[in-house]
Amino acid sequence: MIKTSSRENDVRASRGDTRTRDEQVALWLDEYTRLRSSSSGTRPSRAADDLKARIAEHYTGLVESIARRFTGSGEPLEDMVQEGFLGLLSALENYDPCKRVKFSTYATHFIAGAMRHCLRDRGKIIKEPAWLHEVSSKVMRATDTLTLSLGRPPAPAEVAATLNLTEEAVEEILATRAVFQVASFEADPEEGATGLVDPEKIKSDKYVTGKLPIEDRIVLEGAVDKLKALEQKVLYEFFYKDLNQTEIAKKFDISCNYVSHILKNSTKKLRRVLGEAEVRDRGRQGSIVDSTTGLYTSAHVQGRLEEEVSRASRGGYSFALIVIDLWELPTDGRRREAVMAACGAAVRDSLRRVDIAGRFSAKGSDESFLILLPHTGAQATIVAERLEGVLAQVAAKEGESFLAHIGLALFPEQGRTTRVLLDIARGKTEAPLTMAVAV
Repeated sequence: MIKTSSRENDVRASRGDTRTRDEQVALWLDEYTRLRSSSSGTRPSRAADDLKARIAEHYTGLVESIARRFTGSGEPLEDMVQEGFLGLLSALENYDPCKRVKFSTYATHFIAGAMRHCLRDRGKIIKEPAWLHEVSSKVMRATDTLTLSLGRPPAPAEVAATLNLTEEAVEEILATRAVFQVASFEADPEEGATGLVDPEKIKSDKYVTGKLPIEDRIVLEGAVDKLKALEQKVLYEFFYKDLNQTEIAKKFDISCNYVSHILKNSTKKLRRVLGEAEVRDRGRQGSIVDSTTGLYTSAHVQGRLEEEVSRASRGGYSFALIVIDLWELPTDGRRREAVMAACGAAVRDSLRRVDIAGRFSAKGSDESFLILLPHTGAQATIVAERLEGVLAQVAAKEGESFLAHIGLALFPEQGRTTRVLLDIARGKTEAPLTMAVAV
């Protein structure tokens, strides 16, 4: 995470001088807006980048608090935080202090919106089998990439050729996706279901319980059994028999306020229980964090790269990709892992919370790291230079020497597909923004 350079402000913040800190952030926002306007259409200045980093760090607590609202979504909290920072950066690019709207209020809608957009992209009300979800995701990412490169939606045969699948398999996967979607209330049952509905608006078992996989129904029933008897009855009348709160209050001779209280607290308990079950499932399936470096695993960070390409293509924004290839690392296993752990910690501490870094499996190097810098253009060279310095510090501290190649690729200026971006960053094609260093 980038630290603010003002020692005085840090001391005041540590003493709890909220008024001074808020005034300082307001000054940062005014200054950043001025710099943003003056550099319209050109590369942002380093001063603007520094201000953006300071503002983003100041609102870390806001992003994390909003991300915790989505803990029951099944997505890792870290991913929600990163999506929230993307929303925060979008708010910063659109904020106008002259409108006299408090930035935290303005940014909250962007942050929560980015998280919901992520869940709409990734999530489903009904779970697919893991293998089908993985293949289906690959098909959709390949479809987005081909649409971008061809300028039109690809045919199933073209998607099949890209993924080395049969055309029949691709067609079956596309058809199967509709099976795992819930019908909209406005949809005509005779026309089939193609859209998703808000899960909080679902109050009928024909839309939920009857279509849940057996393992999910078992988890849900187990969670309901942990509720009090009255809570179970109120939930049943509200969600399964479609009674409103007034009707439920009359049926059980209690007040409407008490019914509302029961619904709020019992659903909160269910979310917590189901969230804990989801965490246990994820733990059994394996962590997305590399145990040595503390960064994301290679599979996860590559998946995030493909998602970022798709998202940036739709949103029309840029991002930067950095690949660090390491050679001549210690051959002794323990020393090698110790150096990799130190490198991983140094890389993590040199990046913003919004950035994504992982250990990367790449041919032709001893070890590699893959780093995504969302909403970042050519100024990513500053990050590459900083990484060069921190790797040199790691080598000195560990008493080891190794070679490092730090390569940078920019979307969409230098490439629009993951393969092209990775080739540029690793120096397989002409890449003006790369550096090879000995540390």
